[in-house]
Amino acid sequence: MPVPLHPTLPPAQPGGLDSTAFVRLDFSVTTNPYGPNPLLMRAVQTADQARFPDPQYREARNALARLHGVKPASVVPGLGGPELLHRIVRGYLPQGGRALSAGAASREFTRAVQLAGGTLEPLPPAELAAALRSDVQLVYVGHPHNPTGHTYTDEVLGQLLVACQANDTLLVLDQTYAPFVGLRMPPLHSHLVTVSSPGRAHGLPGLRPAYAVAALETATALWNLAPAWLLPAATAAVLAALPQAQTHLNETLPLVDEDARELARALARVGRVEHHGTPFLTVQLPDAARVAQALLDRGLRVRECSDLGLTDTLRISVRRPEDNATLQNALLSVLGGVRS
Repeated sequence: MPVPLHPTLPPAQPGGLDSTAFVRLDFSVTTNPYGPNPLLMRAVQTADQARFPDPQYREARNALARLHGVKPASVVPGLGGPELLHRIVRGYLPQGGRALSAGAASREFTRAVQLAGGTLEPLPPAELAAALRSDVQLVYVGHPHNPTGHTYTDEVLGQLLVACQANDTLLVLDQTYAPFVGLRMPPLHSHLVTVSSPGRAHGLPGLRPAYAVAALETATALWNLAPAWLLPAATAAVLAALPQAQTHLNETLPLVDEDARELARALARVGRVEHHGTPFLTVQLPDAARVAQALLDRGLRVRECSDLGLTDTLRISVRRPEDNATLQNALLSVLGGVRS
């Protein structure tokens, strides 16, 4: 029997909770609870899904290039951020190669490195530049970081990028949650690739719209690894319509921010809350895994973070106020509290 080239890894299952359990309200997935964006839904409904789309996705690439002030050749569409992260690792991490990350990396970047037989070392952001060596091919930075919500100043990112260039290392900037906190995409750089997953901010994560923006040589390498007709017509239509779809974000993301701040204030009654303006927050609780399971038994899923190196920590993504109130009451009940 042929021997596979890559290790067999267990399926990703955040927080160790039963992925088949009945879930009434899901606070583990971050998306815009005031979505989906109606303009993008119209794009989905009018997409010609009976035909193959343009295999070069020129309409989407041209639209995104105008949005970010780059040439279309620098835009690489993907079927979800994880697909692009796997492509980046496949393209730039040799078998047994080494990567660094600012804090815990995303599960899919971690999995991609493991499939490549590589090693991934999470470090405090301030230590990344000094830790660069000739055997480090990739540096991953979540901006904002998941699950902590931390962001980085232009100065810090600029210094890291200079260090990456000096070491001939590719910096992977994951901006999945950037729209929620108003972060802009940084300028093109020979040693930078920026990954965007706008479906979350627009309330359409299931369509998996995503794209990378990179200098021409890197973008060409990532295109080379994509199969033909990677995106369904509906997903391509969403990417093409993004520049005209910003009104929904302007109207709804302030509501998401207000709801998240209110949820952070409420949960501070039961544990130490860390919130940095993202649509998710973390709360530290004794025996967080047991608490997460008790909530799941009530049909409420949250993200337990021990697999990300954060013990006794839950990550909770904001939903609409009535759902957030349901979670608060359930959490107080699980912890034996009484709501006043």
